[in-house]
Amino acid sequence: MTARMDGSFIDYVDFIDVVQEALETAPRQLFEKMMRLILNKFHDQEIELQRLALEIDDMHSLPVDDLDEFYDTTLDAVDNLKLFKKKIDKIKNKDMLFDDLYAQADKLHSSLITYIDRMGQLEVRILQENQKSA
Repeated sequence: MTARMDGSFIDYVDFIDVVQEALETAPRQLFEKMMRLILNKFHDQEIELQRLALEIDDMHSLPVDDLDEFYDTTLDAVDNLKLFKKKIDKIKNKDMLFDDLYAQADKLHSSLITYIDRMGQLEVRILQENQKSA
């Protein structure tokens, strides 16, 4: 899974490898800036997913053209985030910022699950409305 950062995407695992190296070899200030960057981006993604999930509650049509693709893409993101959390879990005792990253990744994971759940609820609601009108 990738994180969107200022218009481009970076792979979570590649980023965490670089951050780990920065912790061991670079000035502390650089490490902290890198960690704050990814923490902020994860937080932004979490907020956006929460917003989208809330918007779904008021919809009466599907906001995506291909539901199968939506589910596949979102489930891939969930799986990748779970793998990322496993990687962070192994190193979160190295620094408090890794622990913070684990917590933020967990929040993002929960937001993804909520988002996919709300889309499923919308799909069921639309099917029920179509059955009532038929």
